[in-house]
Amino acid sequence: MSQTGPQASHLCHEPIGLCIPCMKPGCNRWFNNRSGHMQHMNAKHPMFLHQPGSTQPCRPHSPGSGLPDTTNLGDTGAVDFGDAGAMEFSDDENPMQPTVEFCGAGDRLYRNYHPFLSARPCDSEGEFLPPGTPPPPFTDKTLDDWTPHRSQAGSRSSLFSDHRHVYKTIDNTPLGDVKWQSFTVKYTGEIPEEGAAPWMGDTHEVWFRDPHEVVRNMLSNPDFAVEIDLRPYREFAMENAERQWQDFMSGDWAYKQVDVISEDPDMHGSMFIPVILGSNKTTVSVATGQNDYYPLYASIGNVRNNVRPAHRDAVAVVGFLAMPKTTKQHAETKGFRRFHRQLFHSSLLYILKSLKPGMMTPEVARFGDGHYRRIIYGLGPYIADYEEQVLLACIVQRWCTKCLSHCKALDETTLLRSRLHVDALIEECDFDTLWAEYGIVAVLVPFTNDFPHADIHELLAPDLLHQIIKGSFKDHLVEWVERYLLQEHGKTQANIILDDIDRRIAVVPPFPGLRRFPQGCHFKQWTGDDSKALMKVYLPAIEGYVPEDVVRAFSAFLEFCYLVHRNVLTEKSLEEIQAALAHFHQYREIFKTTGTITMFSLPQQHSMTHYVHCIRLFGAPNGLCSSITESKHIKAVKEPWRQSSRYNALGQMLLTNQRLDKLAASRVDFRTRRMLSGLLGGGRVPKLDTLSPPLWPGPLLDLDFS
Repeated sequence: MSQTGPQASHLCHEPIGLCIPCMKPGCNRWFNNRSGHMQHMNAKHPMFLHQPGSTQPCRPHSPGSGLPDTTNLGDTGAVDFGDAGAMEFSDDENPMQPTVEFCGAGDRLYRNYHPFLSARPCDSEGEFLPPGTPPPPFTDKTLDDWTPHRSQAGSRSSLFSDHRHVYKTIDNTPLGDVKWQSFTVKYTGEIPEEGAAPWMGDTHEVWFRDPHEVVRNMLSNPDFAVEIDLRPYREFAMENAERQWQDFMSGDWAYKQVDVISEDPDMHGSMFIPVILGSNKTTVSVATGQNDYYPLYASIGNVRNNVRPAHRDAVAVVGFLAMPKTTKQHAETKGFRRFHRQLFHSSLLYILKSLKPGMMTPEVARFGDGHYRRIIYGLGPYIADYEEQVLLACIVQRWCTKCLSHCKALDETTLLRSRLHVDALIEECDFDTLWAEYGIVAVLVPFTNDFPHADIHELLAPDLLHQIIKGSFKDHLVEWVERYLLQEHGKTQANIILDDIDRRIAVVPPFPGLRRFPQGCHFKQWTGDDSKALMKVYLPAIEGYVPEDVVRAFSAFLEFCYLVHRNVLTEKSLEEIQAALAHFHQYREIFKTTGTITMFSLPQQHSMTHYVHCIRLFGAPNGLCSSITESKHIKAVKEPWRQSSRYNALGQMLLTNQRLDKLAASRVDFRTRRMLSGLLGGGRVPKLDTLSPPLWPGPLLDLDFS
């Protein structure tokens, strides 16, 4: 979907009244702005940092794509003045020359890096260093410095005297230490003298850690030194100059953000750090009472997609949000729902306030490779399921969070939502019109409006887990098949057919990558893994019991699903995704013609139309899937809760997370100094991350760790 209208205005530069020459000998192009000049240099005069195997290779170019949503790499804003005024500069003297380098096996790919925010190393004061300057020593500690742990390598005596000693040692570890803080929120509106709702007098406590310090710890982690992208780039294949998308920094969003930031010359040489957020409620226990928690997670877009979901501390819990509750009488009132939503946005705004100064003025940070660099922060994508996206975008349920399609006609093609457009609508329309015609909750203000260059509608990430796997497949297609069988055959015969479908699923032979379902697919609690495993065997199980178009619809949907799950997507892949989506829309009509359903205005299925656009912006969707935060729930919420005493469990969970972070940071420090490899002094070095006792300050158990 190409972007036109007001939502696209922030993607291009306004003329700044300058005529910028190309600076390449023999090229007579002039430009009104730096963006046009950069795109021209990117397309016509790329420069390579190193050459592939041959001594004089052909120099590739960066072609403009004929597909929608691609950035035109032609001569945007160019003015041809003929031969007059042509200026000659060498490549080394040209400050606007984009840098290009070969990568991949056999140098089969090349990347066009952004020329301005180039992540140049600097000293601790922010002064740029000459090229080739080695980094300062990462630490002054010696190889036998186990502080605060006692150095007893080779000794047969116990490393810790008792469990209290274990806790005290971990608490004294300075590495990875980001203290938990809290603030309270209370309703400050008008409270009636009589009949006041109980929630109006409640006080809500929010716990958080400074995300600024958490992000700096990620940047300084040596584990990420070779798995972090310092600059946004666009990647192409050498063979056919085909664009491809993989990690987050290969997308257009980061590149365009840096375009805007680099308009300030003081930002040149810095590094852009997009902060990725995610939140999702989780339940830790139902049998012993409804125990729900609302964790907030943070990551950075610079780490590669293979690192973020790999439990390597590239995703950190930075807060536990409040979940206000009230009586059933008041739970559905407009006042309580408005307070609930605004509490969410106000809490995020307060938690993230420490990042805001670094979004306007560069600061110096240490990196895992030992170098210092000047960095500039920015709000990146937000990982959330549909219900959470509705809350974030301040829109009405059943409306699309990305575009202006009406909730009763989501399949119609419309313009994308944008912050500028929403602000203009709020100025021109009354609240009832905004609600009914545009699905906007005008009384709410998204937290992103307080941060530079942040548009919540653009920042909502695609969610493979809830939109595709659990939403479109499990909640829609599988349910529609059962509804069709019930409608066509009656309840008795439909149950016989469903039992036979379960039998077909149960007798699937063992094979690597296939999961067995001994009882079929009729179980109450579905997980994301259940849905993904069932997708592989469900299609042949229903064949013969449903019309051919239903089978074709499932086939097209599965094709779409497996394409968007790829780690690397090319322009050809995007064409295949669009074709699979078109086939799915064609064949799913059988459910409407048979009377199984009446319409397809379903937000989860509608979201599939935005995937190509989101891939161009953010890279492969598997790097921003909510399965990452769902998986993090286990380590950050559920296991700490199980280790708690269940009484005032949140405080114990916070301490457990803090201690686990310290242990992880200590392990990285020891491994960086090569203190955990092999034997040292005749004894095996103890592994600090394998300690099994619970890390909470509840009733201490009499355990022996000797």
